[in-house]
Amino acid sequence: MKIYSLILSTLGICLTAFLLTEAAYPQAAPSKDEFQELKEMIQELKKENAERTAELEKMKKENAEKIQSLEKRIDELTAEQPKTAKPSPQEKEGVGEDEGEVEKYTEEEDERDIDEEDFFERINAGDKPYKKLAEEGPFKLTWEGYADILFSWYNYGPNQNRPGGSGSDNRLEFDLTRFVLELEGEMFAGLGFEAEVEFEHGGTGSTFEIEYEEFGEYEQEIEKGGEVNVEELYLSKKFSDWGKLKAGRFYLAIGLMSFLNKPTDYLAARRPESETNVIPAVWDEMGASFEYYVNDNWDLTFQVVNGLDSTGFGSLNWITGGHQGKFETIKATGLALVGRVDFKLPNYGLLVGTSAYYGIDTSANRPKDDLPDVDAPLLLLDAHVIFEHGRWRGSGDVIWGHLWDAEEVSERNKRLSNNLDVPRTAVSDNAFSSWGEIGYNINTYVGLDHLHRLEPFVRVDYYDTFFNPRDTLFDNPRYERTVFTGGLSYTFVNSIFVKLDYAYRMLGSDDFNGESGIDLAFGWVY
Repeated sequence: MKIYSLILSTLGICLTAFLLTEAAYPQAAPSKDEFQELKEMIQELKKENAERTAELEKMKKENAEKIQSLEKRIDELTAEQPKTAKPSPQEKEGVGEDEGEVEKYTEEEDERDIDEEDFFERINAGDKPYKKLAEEGPFKLTWEGYADILFSWYNYGPNQNRPGGSGSDNRLEFDLTRFVLELEGEMFAGLGFEAEVEFEHGGTGSTFEIEYEEFGEYEQEIEKGGEVNVEELYLSKKFSDWGKLKAGRFYLAIGLMSFLNKPTDYLAARRPESETNVIPAVWDEMGASFEYYVNDNWDLTFQVVNGLDSTGFGSLNWITGGHQGKFETIKATGLALVGRVDFKLPNYGLLVGTSAYYGIDTSANRPKDDLPDVDAPLLLLDAHVIFEHGRWRGSGDVIWGHLWDAEEVSERNKRLSNNLDVPRTAVSDNAFSSWGEIGYNINTYVGLDHLHRLEPFVRVDYYDTFFNPRDTLFDNPRYERTVFTGGLSYTFVNSIFVKLDYAYRMLGSDDFNGESGIDLAFGWVY
């Protein structure tokens, strides 16, 4: 409408100019009324022009306010653009690169926080997401292991064979107990392998040792100063979810230490000495093994392995010294059979079971054929339990063993060469060991969350390596030992551990001194 008004005003001015032009060429003299009329028209047009000019100024003012408002909004949007807008092509090429990196870094940090939380949750639940090593090549390689470091204080001397037992003492010992590397490989069709190397006491070398069981004799141990042992090395074949076959060197399916060998598996600073002084600790041999998983509750294990060497049998540790390893090869003329049955209730965290070992001929594996007519078979029977329910955790084991022809073996062993580095002491016909420990998790009572376990615990060991010996062998109470242990175990995400405990050992007669010690162990499982 305003545009039409301007057009009409312009036409009016043109008409006025035309009339004035006509007036400049008078055809007839204008009257006074005509002049007056023209003046009024001019005045009217001026008035209209003034009004139009005022309207234009008003429009300019209004538009200026709108323009100012729009410019302000543009500034605001420009200021918000780096936070909300997608990066422009220039920004992708470099402009604004810093802001993009900061935003990406923040997202990665958030993602990593979530991953780390899940990671520790999985470890605490018993999973092993950290095991993955490589997925290329014929095998997918994974690895794990543990480290165990021990500081100990004793109030008794190391010679337990003195009259009256160990003398009073006040000594400290530090020990790099174990460092274990375990490598596993898996490939298609359920094939795989496992290799485990254990470094004990910090290294290898040659050192001297005092054998108190042999009247304080000094002996040079070529493997002491530390040991390196290949404890497992076998090829395996899995059969879906119902079976597994192994061939090579593996742990025997008897006792509990073959299954609870990691420091986080048991509560005390040391492994139970009752089991490790009656049968080889974490007992491994060479042969074949088959595990049959009947269902979710029942597992069966059958093994055929090389037997023990009876030259290593003795009074203090019964048949543990018969574990072969002094020579380059393992003698297997005398084989051994192992069977195990485990019953599990996963919902209650309970496992109970039993196992048996039968060494057909322990004399057949002696370095020399010096007992050709004595087989000396060996029988071991075991019953065990493991449970973890709620805040409670514990385990226990009972082992009884019988050695036939023990007297003949003892008579021949006492005439062996010192260079063979064996006890040369009498071996009992029977031995017995039992142990049990229980702990209660108090983590939340002291402000710790579920990733931590803080468990006061107690353990009792009882073992006798002269248990019901033959009539001709004196039942020496020195070899009947009872150990009470109590302390505190701390574990973080089932990996890092610190344990502190006190142990008191009693021998089978009041004629022998009691023995006390404090252990501080720490390390990690990976």
